[in-house]
Amino acid sequence: MWAVYNENPTREKIILLLKRRGPLSIDDLSKELSITSMGIRQHLLSLERKGLIDYIAKRQGIGRPAFLYRLTDKAEALFPKAYDKFIMDLFKDIEKHDGKEKIDEIFKWHRNRFMKEARDFIAEKITVQDKVYGLKDYFESEGYYAELSETNNHYNLKLFNCPIFKLATEYKEACRYHLQAFKEILGKEVNRDECITDGNLSCTYSIPKNILKT
Repeated sequence: MWAVYNENPTREKIILLLKRRGPLSIDDLSKELSITSMGIRQHLLSLERKGLIDYIAKRQGIGRPAFLYRLTDKAEALFPKAYDKFIMDLFKDIEKHDGKEKIDEIFKWHRNRFMKEARDFIAEKITVQDKVYGLKDYFESEGYYAELSETNNHYNLKLFNCPIFKLATEYKEACRYHLQAFKEILGKEVNRDECITDGNLSCTYSIPKNILKT
């Protein structure tokens, strides 16, 4: 058995059973795992509190409905997925058949979409400070681990995770257009002092407090 949930072996078995068999009742799980119904309830309660399972009611004729437990979308994230390999293979195929120009075009599309979404998110912000803090909120809403600090002259926005790390390592266009988007949104004096693809802990953007939008 490969591990998906190292916190507790019984709860991991429950998760794997629900993944393999679909929604199951407490009685089903009790029989499969040779654990009392009360014990199963305790494990299910813990998993439910963590947002990994929920339940549906199923009518079975006259009487109370049966409750069937199932995995949530959050639990699906526990299972390994080959997204990185798929994306890398896809880009290699595009490069082979359509050339580097098409790769460049794809990253331009991504830059334009990012700029539109970010601008819409901070549309009501007026000052540089509000815009920078708004961008931090935007990135956090997109699943980034972001940190913002200030010096006397600069804001420093750090992004500690990159959702396309492997792709960006192979295709530096991704990083180039990301920085270009920052400059378009805030001003040309924005710099990226560090980048995750260069082996740093974060992508760190330095934004002058007196930046002039051009």
